[in-house]
Amino acid sequence: MVKGTAFAAGESGKHEAELFVMGETKAILRFDGKTIECRLDEVSRSERIGNLPLQLRFPEGELFIANDESDLPYSLQAKKRGWLTRLESSKTAILSSIAAALLFLVAFFYIGLPGISKGITQLLPDEIPMAVGEHVMSQLDERMFTASELDTERQQALNQRFDALVEMLPPMPVKPKLVLRNWKQGPNAFALSDGTVVLLDPLVNLAQTDAQLESVILHELGHVYHQHVMTGLVRSTLISVSVAVITGESTGVIDMMTGLGVLAATAGYSRADEEESDQFAAKYLSAIYGDASAQAEMFALLGEAHQTEGMSQWLSSHPDTESRIEAANSFQTE
Repeated sequence: MVKGTAFAAGESGKHEAELFVMGETKAILRFDGKTIECRLDEVSRSERIGNLPLQLRFPEGELFIANDESDLPYSLQAKKRGWLTRLESSKTAILSSIAAALLFLVAFFYIGLPGISKGITQLLPDEIPMAVGEHVMSQLDERMFTASELDTERQQALNQRFDALVEMLPPMPVKPKLVLRNWKQGPNAFALSDGTVVLLDPLVNLAQTDAQLESVILHELGHVYHQHVMTGLVRSTLISVSVAVITGESTGVIDMMTGLGVLAATAGYSRADEEESDQFAAKYLSAIYGDASAQAEMFALLGEAHQTEGMSQWLSSHPDTESRIEAANSFQTE
């Protein structure tokens, strides 16, 4: 006889019960004045899940839970817990699994996602970065910028020098073009996904030499060459699409990318992107002028603007100015 608790079919109330196993052929369950008899092979056992008790189910739906499972005949006892069940019951295994999942997410975010984003960017048809760049530029013109106030001669000279610089560089994924605009919020420059390099009047006026200004132009062309803008937008879009799939909220992908484009154009790039573009600019400045000192000088001018006029817009998205000045000065000796 095995003592335990029984539940009548379709009821939640529990009753003290007794289970009798007659040889290897018959099972008898008694509780609440009732007697249920059946063949032993008609009694089914629940699967072992964690530390949940073993349940014996009779053909008509009655359940029996033994007070002590070791009292049950061997034929009715639960199978030995497998490795998966042991893992489910192990706090160490659970905590290790959580830690592993977190490490996987971090690795995916910092290693996997950037790699996937670069791969997707290289496979995108040319129409997508062109459409995104044009849309972002139109939004910036509508909301933030005004026409450049530089005199016509200066604008022509800048466009000619820009074209000359592009000719000295390796082939670009998209054809670069220069756009001059004015903005009262301070010196700034940035690149768009369609190859547009935007120079704002305060930054042009801040530069004391052509080489200093060219260091900024070459830096932004570095973003174009390495497709940093489109890669960043793809990465952001992948995150947004994932959230949309989880939450059920969806919008057009192009609208999503262009909306993110304005944010990306004004908020800057990752530290790795900045370092890569700094190195790109230093390399070609050195090829033209013999060293990259003009880059360090421009960083210093932007730093002074930060001290006297508040945060320089270009530096606000380009952290750690001192280390960048040091890198530019040391590049000429490499």
